Amino acid sequence: MANQEAPGVDVAALTTWLAGQGSAVEPPITVTTISAGRSNLTFSVRDATGAQYVLRRPPLGALESGAHDVGRERRILSALSTTAVPVPAPIAECTDPDVLGAPFFLMDFVPGRTLSPDTAAALSPEVKRTIGRRLPEVLARLHALDVTEIGLGELRRDRGYVERQLRRWQRQFDALDVPTASPLRAVAGRLAARVPAPQGTSLLHGDYKAENVLLTPEGDVAAVLDWELTSVGDPLADLGWLLVWWALPDNPGKWISPPATLAGGFPGHADLVDAYAARSPLDVSDLPYYVAFSYWRLSCINTTTRARFVAGAMGDKELDVAALDAQVEWQLTEALQSLAHAG
Repeated sequence: MANQEAPGVDVAALTTWLAGQGSAVEPPITVTTISAGRSNLTFSVRDATGAQYVLRRPPLGALESGAHDVGRERRILSALSTTAVPVPAPIAECTDPDVLGAPFFLMDFVPGRTLSPDTAAALSPEVKRTIGRRLPEVLARLHALDVTEIGLGELRRDRGYVERQLRRWQRQFDALDVPTASPLRAVAGRLAARVPAPQGTSLLHGDYKAENVLLTPEGDVAAVLDWELTSVGDPLADLGWLLVWWALPDNPGKWISPPATLAGGFPGHADLVDAYAARSPLDVSDLPYYVAFSYWRLSCINTTTRARFVAGAMGDKELDVAALDAQVEWQLTEALQSLAHAG
């Protein structure tokens, strides 16, 4: 039956499947939840020898078509596992939904810690400076990869990344009855009117931020996690997203769940940009545009989350709708301010 500590994983079914794969995982196994929610679910799997692995599967319940494709995520991790970008290496994949109710894959466990407001507050200034250097450096390594050469050429698209995102999100929020729909359209129009010429196409993480990496005690990046939103496009879109989530005490914003960097003591945005630019041949002068675009994209994500909650599609999840509306309004204001500084 399903493990009560890990809803979504039937331990007996997983054990049987692993045995049929000739896996090195030795029963009995225990499974516990690492992270749950609306993204792909993550579980720790320990076997009789004490060896630890990580299992990824889609969230429970009905899924939107094409969403939460763990097979795609596994292919991306496999392609990156032989590169200079640190990722957990996949070791087994199940495409049969009858085993756990959805496809899933197993990957290596990478020791490390994630950044949160609590863990960030306890870090030394030196470790915080190291994190501020290493995150943009690893991002530059990702963007330097040849997408076709590492076997991910199928991710390329004919249209530009920003244009695709603008169209995709506008289709979604145009169908919603939300108070911020009009401001979202207005900012989208201004973004669409001045899309910078792309500087080539790179593999984009899509959600690159301090909370989505595993860190060593010294502040180095042990592994980059959560590749669900990976795409191909202008690399500055990833850097802009990192800066949006790199919130600092002098501009705390109106976050419902504050980013870890608000604990203070981390390098500033200019330091992150310098660290990236030192490892990348790209011209970062268009970065204010991509910061604006990232604030707008985040406001779209929050708006669709609000709509799903109001419609009752998020089960028993709690959400402060007024706080979320204030957050979206602030993010759109930040987008406009960044656009005003764009070339």
